[in-house]
Amino acid sequence: MLKPNLDFLRAVAVLLVLAAHIAGYTIRTNAMSFAMGQLGVMLFFVHTSLVLMQSLERQQLAGAALFRAFYLQRACRIYPLAAVTLLGIYFLLDAQWTPFELAANLLLVQNLVYARYMSSVLWTLCLEVQMYLFLPVLFLLLRRRPLRWPLALWALSVPLALLQPLVSARLNVIEFAPCFLAGVLAWRLQGRERLPGWLWPLLLALACAGFVAYAEPRANNYGRWVVCLAVGLLLPWMREMSAPWLNRASKFIAKYSYGIYLFHPPLMGLAFRTLEALHPFWQWSLFLSLLVVLTGLGYHLVELPMIRLGARWSARRSSMPAAAPPVVPG
Repeated sequence: MLKPNLDFLRAVAVLLVLAAHIAGYTIRTNAMSFAMGQLGVMLFFVHTSLVLMQSLERQQLAGAALFRAFYLQRACRIYPLAAVTLLGIYFLLDAQWTPFELAANLLLVQNLVYARYMSSVLWTLCLEVQMYLFLPVLFLLLRRRPLRWPLALWALSVPLALLQPLVSARLNVIEFAPCFLAGVLAWRLQGRERLPGWLWPLLLALACAGFVAYAEPRANNYGRWVVCLAVGLLLPWMREMSAPWLNRASKFIAKYSYGIYLFHPPLMGLAFRTLEALHPFWQWSLFLSLLVVLTGLGYHLVELPMIRLGARWSARRSSMPAAAPPVVPG
């Protein structure tokens, strides 16, 4: 899959989440802002599963080595910056959390133990971590199977997702399985780039507009599944976007997207609630400056070093040279 198109997808996803939460803090949460935030999360799910399936393919590992390398790299990618954010919330911003809740959030198992989320975006990380358990299995199952296999698996995931609330709230990762599997389907369709790259932003915008227009009710699972399937089916057919300025902007935002995603909720709480007595100019200045500084520091001091460390550790355990990690791993 072409990197500029994936960068654009990730950049759009994080900007949608950011815009939705800013609207919720500064105006009020309504159907449109809620739909924007949900849409951003769904696009993250498609992007993440697609990128990770590509990563598994590039590693050219098998058996236990494949599972070890994958899980080790994902742990080094997801947990360190999330832990920094959570410890900052716990010690600097809010003292209402119990040690049990802190531990559940640090492990990203809140939905499994019914613990409160210490940040509004952490519910998605729980689902991603639980989805990681299945991706290597899906990779081994589908990499040499005909295309009808991932298509059938996506179709099967829909009734399972509908049944999930009747079984256990702890299994809510199944509710979003069609979204993750849309990225797996895109991986199996890769290499078919025939449509001009300028169509990709337009088609993505159409898919997004269709979802936002159908924002109610809040439990709009059909809309989530359909928009993810549409993105997963469209992306493999797109050639590389040819607008250098857009590609550079997308790459930059995608590079820092994880920090933007994690840091913006507590910083908005600080600027717009804790310091609500300040003039809006100073609130916005504080929020934006802290977001830029903490995102940059988080990437260069935590994210990138841990990504490289995970690559070295997994390579050592697999007895093969460490490949240079991508700038924006899923």
